[in-house]
Formats: sequence, structure tokens, C-alpha cells
Amino acid sequence: MRSILRSCLHVGSIGGLATLAGVVVIILYVHLEQGSSGPSAVFVKPVSSRPHTMFREASRDPRPLQGGPLVSASELRLVVADDPPFLLDVDRGSTSPLGGIPSLVGDEALWVGGVAGRSAFVVVWRTRDSSVYAVRGASSEATTYLGLGTQVAPGEDARVVWIRSFAGGSKCTLRGVSLDGSTISPARPFPCKSKIDHTSGGSLGLVVGRTRVINPRTGATVFKSRLGILAIVGKRVLLRGPGGERFTLVNASSGFERRLPWPSVLRGLDGPAADPRGRYIALAFADPAWGVPARQAFDVWLLDTKMGTLKQLQGMPAFVELKRTSIAWTHDARLVLLAQADGRKVVGMWRPGTGGLALKAVDFPDRTAGSDSFAPIS
Repeated sequence: MRSILRSCLHVGSIGGLATLAGVVVIILYVHLEQGSSGPSAVFVKPVSSRPHTMFREASRDPRPLQGGPLVSASELRLVVADDPPFLLDVDRGSTSPLGGIPSLVGDEALWVGGVAGRSAFVVVWRTRDSSVYAVRGASSEATTYLGLGTQVAPGEDARVVWIRSFAGGSKCTLRGVSLDGSTISPARPFPCKSKIDHTSGGSLGLVVGRTRVINPRTGATVFKSRLGILAIVGKRVLLRGPGGERFTLVNASSGFERRLPWPSVLRGLDGPAADPRGRYIALAFADPAWGVPARQAFDVWLLDTKMGTLKQLQGMPAFVELKRTSIAWTHDARLVLLAQADGRKVVGMWRPGTGGLALKAVDFPDRTAGSDSFAPIS
């Protein structure tokens, strides 16, 4: 070991000091790995070039989904995509069908989106015009028909959704609709080639084409990026890149940017979830074939956009059935997991600043609507 140190010092200048620093890190790591009787094996792990990380062991390998019991009253009611969609009362462990939505026909699919963690919209997808319905609050088991549209996105608060529709020929429109069915913003011309994203635009506006945010009432661009928009909370925008395994957090007000590493051992990116209160983004990662024999794995990291820090959700990554697993936030900043793992259907709940997931087994028929989506309502 002394010869290695002498070699580093003989290199001279900054390069020698950098090499020495790397060796000191490795020596320290080997020292920490050994017990009182000496090391039984030496593990030399290279220092990662990613920002904010040193060793890759910070992200654990997948294991069975585990957590403490969800024993206290959660008051969680979830609108779950199915044919027909249903309300899941987590505390009672009971389900009830949502009224007013017809059964799916042919290749139709059904998708559920959340509105500020309080309400939900249900979309019956068709090739051209889809039917849009609203579910207002936890006391409602009925739906309100909002009309036809090709794409739907939640608005800046719990009262409105934005719907893009065909208007005949090659023309399209964009309109704002209250969840009670009344018009918030009249239909105005909107480019058919511009796709609105179901990702919430936070207080900035409406995400269009994955790379810009517009004021939906005027059409003016308020934010634009070369990188793809993953999620927005408040005025903080999370982008994918630059490069395949990095993220960029941008303050749209100040323009300040922070580079973030890809934190998970899983190499696929699943759908993120934005905290309606405007602080956290839950980043979901997935792998459909982890290990030998291959199993599906899911991982969740919490991005605190105020502090710019990433923290892995305790108990993650976990083995689940990916097509039956997703996450969403409640209006009071609780992260909810609806998953199927090892033949069990479970609901998980976690609040920032607490321990790991609290889990409860639930029972309902296998979903057949072509979507794993759900939304908490209150």
C-alpha cells in the first residue's frame, strides 16, 4: 500500500494529488469493509462520474415488496381504471362501480387521471374522439360527462381540465371545462399537430409536445426546452437529460438549472407523479426482466425540488407486476402506491419525512381496461 502512495506522490502536480485522492477513497472503503480479524475479500468499486454520488451501492437491488401495516384510518378513496371503473375504499377494503360510464367496446381502453389530488377524470379512449368524464370528490360515486376530446390534461387547480378536440377536417380546438361540466375557457383554435400532455403543468400552464408549456387561455409559450419535460411542480420543471441517464431541474422563474443523476439500478423510466402541493416529484423506474430468472421490478425515488435532493423510498426497489402497478399523490402530500406483487393486490401509503411504505392488502377483480392508472379523490 505504501508503494502505491509513493507512486501517486511521484506523479507530481494536480494529477498526482487527484490520483492520491482516489486511492485514499478506495483504501477507506476497503478499510470499512473489513472486520476486526481483517478483510475476507477486497471490493474495489470505482468512483462514479455522476453528480452527487460516490458508489453505486447507494441504490439497492430489488427485493419482495415489504412495508409496515397500514392500520390507522387513511381516508383513502381511489378511482381505479377498469371496465367499468370503480371506487376503492381502502379503509373498508370495498369497491363500488362508477355510474354513468358505458362498457368498453372493441379496442377501446380506459384511463384515469388525477386533478390536484382531489378529483379525477376518466377517459374512454377511441381512435378519434374519446369520451371524458369527471369524478368530483370522495363523496361522489357518479360521474359528470364533460364531452368528447382527443387528449385531456389537468388544469392548474382542482376545478378544471383542458380538452383538445377535433373540429372537423384538419382543425382542432382547445377548451377548459369545469368538473361540473360548465365552460371555464371557450373552445379556440389549436394546432392538431400539437399534442397536450396529461402531465400536470403545475402553476405554469399546459405541457405541449413534451418540450414547452403554454398559457392555455392565450396560447402563449411560457417555458421551452430542448429536453423532454417529465414533470412540473409549481414553477420547477424536471427534464430528461442531457444524455440518457441524467435529469435537469429548472426553476422556470429564475432560469437556475441543477443537474441530477440517474439514481436507480433499474434502467427504465416509468411514469413520474407530481405532488399537488408543489414540492415533490416521485420518480418511478422499472425493469421488465431483472436478474435470472427474470422478474419485473419497480423503484421510486423522491425528488425534493426545493432542496434539489433525491432519496430512495424505503423498501424500494421491489418485485411487482408492472402492468398493474402505479403511483399517485393525494392533495395533502401522501404518495399512494397501487400494486400487484407475488399474487397480492396491495395499497401502499407514504408521507414525506416518515419511514417506509405502510401496506394493506386489498381485493378486487383483475383489471381489464388496458391501464394501471388510478387517482386519489377527497
